[in-house]
Amino acid sequence: MLESSIDLQLLHRAATAYYTDGLRQAQVAERLGISRPTVSKLLAEARRIGMVRIEVLDPPSVDLAELASQVRALLGIDKVLIAPGDQRARDYRGLADLLGEELHDLNLRRGDVLLISSGTTTHAVSRIPSLPELPGVVVAPTIGGQQEPDPTFQTNEIVRTFADRTGAQPQFIFAPALPSPSLWASLQADPSFQEITELWARARVLVTGIGAPYDDRAAMTSVVPREDPGLQGSAGDVCLYFYDETGRTLDFPGSDRLLRPTLAQLRAIPSTIALAADVDKAVSIRAGARANLFTTLIADVPTAEAILVTA
Repeated sequence: MLESSIDLQLLHRAATAYYTDGLRQAQVAERLGISRPTVSKLLAEARRIGMVRIEVLDPPSVDLAELASQVRALLGIDKVLIAPGDQRARDYRGLADLLGEELHDLNLRRGDVLLISSGTTTHAVSRIPSLPELPGVVVAPTIGGQQEPDPTFQTNEIVRTFADRTGAQPQFIFAPALPSPSLWASLQADPSFQEITELWARARVLVTGIGAPYDDRAAMTSVVPREDPGLQGSAGDVCLYFYDETGRTLDFPGSDRLLRPTLAQLRAIPSTIALAADVDKAVSIRAGARANLFTTLIADVPTAEAILVTA
């Protein structure tokens, strides 16, 4: 249990502002209405009691550039970026850092559209402060999901968090991922939904996770049937497009009504950035590349090595 003579809520507010929100100490002082020396004292106390834990990473034990080159050649995609170590143990911060650099290099401008999918990895990365400023860039979800109890599948909230971090302009889908046939029909004529489909059609960037093999999934959005024979043996999914090891996409009951971009729209996006940090997704990543569902992979060392080993 955390113990300190200083108010724990004040410690938490200062630590969150500095370490999570990325504010400078002077900005933290202004936000909390205290002096800068007090901020320094609060941050030191937060570290002392274990509220904040700082990790110093060992130098890479592998040549990251060479590993990335090998994976890129195997997958046949445009770019591979590798973060050091096991990124799940580091709360995906290395993936977020590389994503931030990639988005910065893409030089997105006001009015450009960036799509983001749901999932554990995108949910985590959207909360990390190393993302670049994207003023005027429009951020939109790839699928509905208002009804989802699991926050990692609430795509609107991921969009909101990402936009808050980057200063981008969020757009939302106010509908479930899998509407009823009657709602599906009415949405096709709904102006707000038509705005989303227009964004899908002109997106410059997609940031997505890669789903693990269907049979081994610990978590699944509620709209995907858990025991569907057509999905048994599926190698993975991108934006709920499931595929087998050859990259052939698979359907399931209701998949024709899912609120998501078409495969043609996804494949037309110039930069599709897939994030993955899980050795169990090696098969999913290889098959997703065969399905032509991403152009760039950002992974960690264990995942990259697993891709090569299981090839």
